Amino acid sequence: MANLNYERRLTNLSARRFDEEIWKADLSESYGKSILPKNLEYLIESMRPIGKKYNDVTLKAATNVENHLEQTLNLKFSRVYRTQGSVMTETNIMLHSDIDLLTIVNGYYYQAPALHPILSPYAGEPDDDIIDLRAQATEIMERRYDEVDKSGKKCISIYNKNLRRKVDIVFSFWYDTKPYVDSNDEYYRGVYLYDFPARRKELDYPFAHIRSVTNKGVATNDGSRKGIRLIKTLKADSEDRIKLSSFELTCVVHAIENGNLFYQNRDELKIAINISAQIDKMLSDSAYRKSLKSPNGTEYPFTSDDCLTGLRNLKEDLDQLIKDCGGELNNFLTKRSLLLY
Repeated sequence: MANLNYERRLTNLSARRFDEEIWKADLSESYGKSILPKNLEYLIESMRPIGKKYNDVTLKAATNVENHLEQTLNLKFSRVYRTQGSVMTETNIMLHSDIDLLTIVNGYYYQAPALHPILSPYAGEPDDDIIDLRAQATEIMERRYDEVDKSGKKCISIYNKNLRRKVDIVFSFWYDTKPYVDSNDEYYRGVYLYDFPARRKELDYPFAHIRSVTNKGVATNDGSRKGIRLIKTLKADSEDRIKLSSFELTCVVHAIENGNLFYQNRDELKIAINISAQIDKMLSDSAYRKSLKSPNGTEYPFTSDDCLTGLRNLKEDLDQLIKDCGGELNNFLTKRSLLLY
């Protein structure tokens, strides 16, 4: 099994959550006071959410970009904006988190086949529209920000030095489904992301993802989100051994029954054990693994065997953490200290 260096991992964790303005990390008041062994401290702190005030700063960075765009864009169609990413589901593990600002062409929309025929088809050229949108947005951002990355296939990125946040501006079209038209609920509304080099649209349902992950978090008293934060932290501290995306890690936890993730005081180890059992089932039963759906119900993220090495390495680190923490809990004084942490 892996030998986890908890001293190094706690240093990394603290750095990811460090607030330079107050010279303090966004961690428990008990952190670093030798109340608990370092392995238990790592387990508990890895699961803690980033404070709302820090996520609000990330949202402000996105709002600033939106305002800059709307003040200056000169196009024949309107735009609307939505945010997506781990900040929106409260599963981020960094104080200075990135965020996606979906910048959506709003003058018209694509429709699912169930809504055809289209009664008033758009007479313009959508590809030209979204290319113009990106070109103007790039010019505006370069006038406003020192650091602008134009290399993304689907987005441009800016870094706000004052707020210390990166914002990805992701250009897209609306995609309306029949459930959305019937309900006017954006849970059912999709977006077409646009791959500029390929001039190709890619369908996504980000609002269903955000709401599904959030609802599961509420239903499990934050237990599912604690689990996601834990395995994201293990990946971040793995020195690139765990080659799974944040999306895939979210899918691992989302597939677990709510009862196995429900959090009560100091249930961190129980949740870790149940995530390990989930990964074990995914590794031992390929049919089960391939049947797992994404939180929005439209994707099967584990159909390829390419995920297996990442899952094995994740389980190895997680099992070592469970073993180390479980051994500490045989000590009565540690158990009592845990309740006071």
